[in-house]
Amino acid sequence: MKQQVGGKVERMRLRMLGASALMVLLAACGEHPPRDDDEDDPAPPPAPAISIVAGDVNTAGNTNATGAAARFRAPSGIAIDTAGNLYVADTGNFTIRRITPAGVVTTLAGSAENPGSINGTGAGARFRNPVALAIGPDNILYVGDNALVRRVNTAGQVDTFTEILIGNNVDSRSYASVYVAGLAVDSRANVIVANGHSTRRITQNGAVTMFEGTQLLNNVSGTRIYNQRGVAVDKSDNVYVFSLEATIARTNGSNTLSVLAGAPTQRGSADGTGSAARFEQVVALALDPQGNVYAADNVNNLVRKITSAGVVTTAAGTLKSTTLATGALPGSFPNITGLTTDGKGNYYATTGHAVIKIVLP
Repeated sequence: MKQQVGGKVERMRLRMLGASALMVLLAACGEHPPRDDDEDDPAPPPAPAISIVAGDVNTAGNTNATGAAARFRAPSGIAIDTAGNLYVADTGNFTIRRITPAGVVTTLAGSAENPGSINGTGAGARFRNPVALAIGPDNILYVGDNALVRRVNTAGQVDTFTEILIGNNVDSRSYASVYVAGLAVDSRANVIVANGHSTRRITQNGAVTMFEGTQLLNNVSGTRIYNQRGVAVDKSDNVYVFSLEATIARTNGSNTLSVLAGAPTQRGSADGTGSAARFEQVVALALDPQGNVYAADNVNNLVRKITSAGVVTTAAGTLKSTTLATGALPGSFPNITGLTTDGKGNYYATTGHAVIKIVLP
C-alpha cells in the first residue's frame, strides 16, 4: 500500500516536471513556431564611414592589383556602371582604370607614361590629359581629354565623340579655358560639357544647346588656369552645374540656369540656405534618388549636401584637411577630385592617389 502511494507521488512529480518544461519551451518560442530563415530581420545598414577602395593616398604609381595594393597617379574623374564597376580617369598615368566591386584594379584603356591623342583599343589608345569622366545609359564612358570628348566602351575601344572648338584670336596660354572641365550624360545620351567659359549640351548628332557662356572663346589673351567644374543630371534630365559664378545652379526643365545655392562670385565654406552658402571649387557633383545634390568641394576638401530647397550642409570631411582619416564620419581627406554614387548611400571619391568609399546616412 505504501509502495502504491509512493508510485502515484512519483508519477505526479514527473507530470509536473513535464508541464514546466513545456511552459519554458513555449515561452522561449514566443508561443509561435520558429520562423523560416528568409523571415529573419534584415541586416542593419552599414554605419556611416570612410574607407579605402583602392590605392594609397600618399603613394603614386601604376600598379594593377587589388585594393590598397593598387597604385594610381593623381586620379580625378570617377564614374560607376550598373554592375557596380568603378571607372577612374587616372590623370597622371594617362589611362582609364576599372575597379570591380571586389576591388580588383585593371587598366581599361591608355598606356602609362605614353601620352597622346590616339584612338584605339586598350593599351593601343592614348590620352593626353584625361580628367572629367561620365557614363552614359549604355555604359559608354565619356572622357574629357583637353579639348576632346573621347568615348570608351566596356572592351576598352576608344574613339572621339567631339572636339570643343577654341575660337578666333585666342592666346595659346588661354586654351585651358576651352579644355573640358566637367562631364555628364543624360538618359538620352546627350553629353553635358562644362569648361572655363561655358556649359553646353551636345546631342549624339552634334547639335549644341548653350546653358551659360558662349560657344566659342574669341579674342582672349593671357594665361588662364584650368579648373574642374562639377556637372550632373537628374532622372528628369535637369542639369546641375557648378556655375561660372561659383554657385550650384540647375535648369529645372528649361535651358536656363537658376541658382540653387551659393552667391555669385563669392567663395568660401559656409553652410546655409540659398545665397547664405559658399563653395570654393566644386569639381564634381552627384545626385541621390531623392534629388539631393552632393558636391566635391576641392580646396575646402569637403563633401557638401544640397537639398532641393537649397539647404547646404557638410556631409563628410574636415575643412582644408591634408590627411586621410578613415572610419566614422566626418573623417577627413586631402584634395578631392572626383565623386560618384551608386544611388544606395555609397559615394566614391578620388583623393590624393587613391579611391575612397564614403557611406552617408
